[in-house]
Amino acid sequence: QKLTKNDGRPRAQDYNDVTQEFMATVIREYRARLCTQAPMPDHVQETALLSASWARGCQVTSVNLARSPQLVKLVTIRGSQIRGQLKTKLRPLVEAVYGFHSSQSKSAIKKNRALAEELKEGMNFAFKHMAAQEDGWRGFLKAPLIQKIMNMMWFANKHDDGVMFPDHFKPFPHPALALVLTSIECCIDEWATGTRMDVAFTIQEYRGMFESHLNCLREFEEATKQYGVLSGICNKIYEAGRFVATFVHLSLELTATCP
Repeated sequence: QKLTKNDGRPRAQDYNDVTQEFMATVIREYRARLCTQAPMPDHVQETALLSASWARGCQVTSVNLARSPQLVKLVTIRGSQIRGQLKTKLRPLVEAVYGFHSSQSKSAIKKNRALAEELKEGMNFAFKHMAAQEDGWRGFLKAPLIQKIMNMMWFANKHDDGVMFPDHFKPFPHPALALVLTSIECCIDEWATGTRMDVAFTIQEYRGMFESHLNCLREFEEATKQYGVLSGICNKIYEAGRFVATFVHLSLELTATCP
């Protein structure tokens, strides 16, 4: 299996072509399952995700590869990578969309601190017009930032996970939505003092908040089930993402064919 001796971090390129193809399939499946089923998994959930992804790899490639610790690490490390990618993409968006300002002036610091508190109050950041208390659920999950980061993270092009794995992403799953809400809140937490400070987006620090957001989505679904509001929102997120991915692909094709 392994072609190159490497005592450091495991790398897919250290293995032969058959193993690399198998691992690429498993990793892609694991990413999709992780994001849509258990983005902040405990050990039991992580093991279940790995087993299902490994089985899918065997099915797709017709290769039955033993699960060595090194190969397992190649897969499970994707969890922290995905969360890191999401946070990295969100950080500048949160700053720009919500109006935080990097400044050492006392007035700017005070405004940033107040803004962070206001956004976190009652999940205001997830509402279209930050009017959660006055309007109940009205505008919930309609903040433009939410769709924008979905597009960037899972629908950037026709080969992205949201497009390639409709069984997992259609309609857009609640756990992935809760992960996005948690990551947005983590980015807001960086402004809690009024000056942006790095806050690690780790399972240890943010699983509780993730579970809280997931429960909130369940409560929202229950409160509006008569009208199918949340299912409608999740369907729209998926369809809008698919449209963006298709549009990007067509634009690239047109650019390539135009003289």
